[in-house]
Amino acid sequence: MIRWILQGILRDKNRSLFPFLVVTAGVALVVFTVGFMEGIFMGMIDSTANLDTGHLRLVNKPFYDEEHLNPMDRALTSQNEIHQWLIENSDPIIKWAPRIRWGAIADVPDENGETKSQTPIIGMALDLLSPDSREVDRLDLKGALVRGRLPHGPKEILLGYELARSLDVELDQTITLLGQTFDGGLATDNYKVVGLIRFGVFAMDKKMALIDLADAQDSFYMEDTVTDFLGFLPSHVSYKEYKNFKIELQSRLNDLRLHPPKDWAKDDFPIVLSVLEQRNLDNMVEVFEMVKKIFVGIIVLLMVLVLWNAGLLNGIHRYGELGLLLAMGQTHWKLVWMLGVEAFSIGILGSLAGSLIGGGGVYYLQEVGINMGDTFAQTGIMMNDVMRGRVTAESFLLGVGPGIMASVLGSLFASVALFQRSEANLFRELEAG
Repeated sequence: MIRWILQGILRDKNRSLFPFLVVTAGVALVVFTVGFMEGIFMGMIDSTANLDTGHLRLVNKPFYDEEHLNPMDRALTSQNEIHQWLIENSDPIIKWAPRIRWGAIADVPDENGETKSQTPIIGMALDLLSPDSREVDRLDLKGALVRGRLPHGPKEILLGYELARSLDVELDQTITLLGQTFDGGLATDNYKVVGLIRFGVFAMDKKMALIDLADAQDSFYMEDTVTDFLGFLPSHVSYKEYKNFKIELQSRLNDLRLHPPKDWAKDDFPIVLSVLEQRNLDNMVEVFEMVKKIFVGIIVLLMVLVLWNAGLLNGIHRYGELGLLLAMGQTHWKLVWMLGVEAFSIGILGSLAGSLIGGGGVYYLQEVGINMGDTFAQTGIMMNDVMRGRVTAESFLLGVGPGIMASVLGSLFASVALFQRSEANLFRELEAG
């Protein structure tokens, strides 16, 4: 029967082409839109992780509780020992990087050495000079460089281009940072401005500066001390898996707390956070999932309604064929089953075609992307200028499953009209025909 149905679908375009096009369009729309939404959302998460939080973050709880104050005295000592512990006790796919969050006042002198401009800034210290460090690539500093160059030596600083403009700073000019040392004293040090960068987030472009990790440890008296260890996961790992990595590492932290490094303070208490637990991203995940479900539900409903009407029209077109089958002794339920199998076949073919079209579009966006830097230039959203799609198995499942289901449901609803046909009238229709 299935072979006969498939032959009928291929030979009679009038009854199969329109449902096939509807399913193809619906599935392609779902696969493309969900893939694009996933790409934008994961791009936002990855940008936040690379610039700020990491996908996972090990931080001292007293520091995290007062993070807005940048309390350097609550940083974690024994950097090398903790880094080695993380490598040995976390999943091998996680790449850990030590960083220091710092805050300071940037003082810009004039030609006489007097203060020309001054403003508080926030900063991040990371490994910019080691040849095996991936931090430059992780933050795409070469692509973000507006003017100048990346640091090549000690006591060189990168400024956000809006910050440099507000301070009226030129390249190769020396500025003074005034901040807090690890022991609570005043830290002052001179840095040479070697490059201006565009983070793509207006708030960061206006207040953010980057220096090398070793320079920060020297300036703020933080030898073998950092404020954060950030863990980075490969791009193929979904945000839904972050919690599992966090729980696994969190369960092993008890041993580190029971046997802490000798230089730790008595109230040091390291905790593990995922990126979704910071910067209010957990609420955004809930909204994103809800929007995705609503969108897929609307597309499925529209496809069911269109295919229902297509099934009714198809029934009129095949009035004589179905009537003849009933007159020859076929039961109503068997015809409903036949139409359901036919709709299922059309759903599969349409879903395959839609997956190819929608998946192709998402793959193009994943590899090429759309530059929307001007759109998000004045927002505080941590998002790449280039919006990219993301080819995921979930987007295909959300497209193919509803596509087949809509085809079958539309056919079943339309086939209810078969039960209103009586065999007595069919013979008169055939005689009249």
